[in-house]
Formats: sequence, C-alpha cells, structure tokens
Amino acid sequence: MLLCSGICLAATAFITNQGEHSVSILDTTTNQIIKTIPVGLAPVGVATARANHRAYISNVDGQSIAIIDTQSHELVKTIPISGSPVGLAISTGGKTLYIADWTDDLVYFLNTDTLNIEGKTEVAKAPAGMVLSPDGAKLYIACRDSNDIAVIDTHDKKIIQRIKVGQHPFGLAISKNGQQLYAVNVVSNSVSLVNTGDSTSVSVKVGEHPYCVTPSKDGQLLYVTNTQDDSVSVIDIAAKKLVNEIKVGQVPEGIGTDLASGNIYVANWGSNEVTVIDGHTQKVIRQIRTGDKSRAFGQFIVQDSTEHIAK
Repeated sequence: MLLCSGICLAATAFITNQGEHSVSILDTTTNQIIKTIPVGLAPVGVATARANHRAYISNVDGQSIAIIDTQSHELVKTIPISGSPVGLAISTGGKTLYIADWTDDLVYFLNTDTLNIEGKTEVAKAPAGMVLSPDGAKLYIACRDSNDIAVIDTHDKKIIQRIKVGQHPFGLAISKNGQQLYAVNVVSNSVSLVNTGDSTSVSVKVGEHPYCVTPSKDGQLLYVTNTQDDSVSVIDIAAKKLVNEIKVGQVPEGIGTDLASGNIYVANWGSNEVTVIDGHTQKVIRQIRTGDKSRAFGQFIVQDSTEHIAK
C-alpha cells in the first residue's frame, strides 16, 4: 500500500527478458509483475523517459528499438536500427534517444518525435553502457574493447574527450551532481570512480566479472552486480572502499534504484528473477519471477509523480 498524502512517487521497472523476447513490467510498490509484453528478438537495453511516458528497448538480434507506453503498458511502435543495438540513454526531456551499436562501433541519435535518426558518431570498439551528465551536455559511453570512456558533446555530436579506465568497461552510472562517473570494469573486477572535472580516477575492487552499477538513493553508496559471484558488492563512495557483499540470484546483470523506497532491484540472467534489496538494511527482501534470461541493462526504472491522499 502507498502511504503518503499529496504528491507521491510511483515506480515501474521494465525488465528485458533476452531469452524469451519479452519485457516484464514490475510495479515496485507491490513488487508484482503486472504484465509481460512480447517485443523484438533478444531485448537487452532499456531507457525510460518520464517526460513522454516511454520505455525504449533495444532488441539486439532483432536490430530494432521497441517503444512501450509506460502508462498504458502497451507496445506502441517498433523501429528498425542497423547493426546490434545494446546500450541506450535518453535525454532529460525525452526528445533524443542515444543508441549504442555494439558491432558497428557507433552511437546513433534518434529524434523521439519523428523517430528518425538525426546523426551518428563513431566511438570505439564495442560501445556498451551510456549515461548523460545531469545537464544533458555530455554523453559518456563505455567502450569495452578500447578500455576507456568516450565523452560526446551532445550539441555537436562529437567526441571531446576519452577517459582511460580498467579492462572492458561496461555498465555506467553518474552522481546526481555530475561530478563523479562510475564505470564497471568487467575483466579488472573493479569499479572506476572518475572525477569528471579533471578525469582522475580511483579503482575499487569488487566481485568476479562485475557488470552494472547504481548509486543508492542518498548517493553515498554504490551497488555493483557481480555476474560470476551471484552477488552485489556495496561500495562506500566517500571512503572509496568495499563495505558489503550481498548474495542475490544467479548471474546478476542489470541493477537500478527505486527513488521512492530506496530499494535496489537486480535482474538475474541465470535464475530468471529480480532480487529486491532493502536499501536501508542491505538485506534481500524479495525474489520475483520474471522471464527467461532477464537483463535490464540501463535505466529500467521510471518514477512518476501521482496524486494520492491518505485516508
């Protein structure tokens, strides 16, 4: 039950199920799957836009982007994309979708009103996770096979910087103020904490074969999925050290924070479920069955403001 008066935050998670070509829609208030939608072949990436009530899904084998209405929970459009779309990011106003093409080493810029590609930028080998600066001026792209982060000026659509990190960066996240970038280094078994001002970084060791990362609601901790340890590492950002490890499902990949509850949601590719971690106690409180090979790579939780008066 949602207990609040006035404006409340309600959240919905869109979990890509790569093995069955579908998306499971999860209500984070009740922790129940409310619908499963067939999409394209092998969905992986997710970007959600509160501004235009859309969830964008990358279908890597289907070479397409599926568009879901986050209010009606209906598939509204599927558009073709060249190459192998994996990572996605969306501008704050929801007007531009950024699409990382894994095989052609490109980032596409899609106008979400016209659904036309308005440009593309060659980055480096195997672009994966992407995240925008809070002001939307910079797009950070994890380039797995070049072991760095490409930084694109979103106005000029040109690379303005490259930041070296560990081996095979994949998942990315950024602090609320944009001063720190967090890059998960799969082969190095570490997370790079990058100062976006001067590009200096500190590396923190985590578990085996880490994948994705999300900051806690208060921005003091990082939660990192370790695919070969079936665990989530917890990093104290200020202390720059590992402070906890939490066992979850099998082969955890995508991870996100529900800003309403502060709980952490983990998509487990190997056990076809989502683990819910209490953001205060760091204890597992729920395992939710989803579809085959759940990944949820990217920003898969959308927060919506709703009017609710407690009785």
